[in-house]
Amino acid sequence: MAISTSHEIEVKLRCDSVAALERAGIKLELERARHFEENWLFDTPDHQLGSSLGVLRVRATEGTGLLTYKAPPTADSPVSQFKKRIEIETTLGDPERMVAILDKLGYRKWFHYQKYRTVYGALLPNGARLQVMFDETPIGSFVEFEGEEEAVADAMRLLGARRDEQILLSYLALQAERCSHEGRPFEDLVFDSSVG
Repeated sequence: MAISTSHEIEVKLRCDSVAALERAGIKLELERARHFEENWLFDTPDHQLGSSLGVLRVRATEGTGLLTYKAPPTADSPVSQFKKRIEIETTLGDPERMVAILDKLGYRKWFHYQKYRTVYGALLPNGARLQVMFDETPIGSFVEFEGEEEAVADAMRLLGARRDEQILLSYLALQAERCSHEGRPFEDLVFDSSVG
């Protein structure tokens, strides 16, 4: 079982395709072809994770998956213009069993979201590298950048992305914002069964 621990630095932009990145001089190399992802967020019955902005997620895709814990920001967390937090992740051979284990331990599944994701390695003109994910979600398409802060900032400059276009919110927060704006109760972020 592979385990990785890192500081995750990321930012999203609304984007219909990755063509804009290539026009800006960002070279993309396909790392993982388009695939469907099921994601479930878990919390304790008294919302310990959510109230501290921590995240416990099970992701399932093509029969395997990932268990991810994202630590809540701390007072001594380095200042960043992007979303930055500690992330601990491990691969899962059977995500459905992990869901069952978490359930037996008293965690509750409280948010379900889906997306189609394509993963690229990106090379900037200055030689910096980062990872780019193109996500197709029920609320539109996004390109997400992950990497060293300077590389992410360079990508934003190349794309001419203004601060107000850079999205630091999670898909959970984007869905909550959408439901609130539309005046309806919060709900899962899933595709209509006819989409795909």
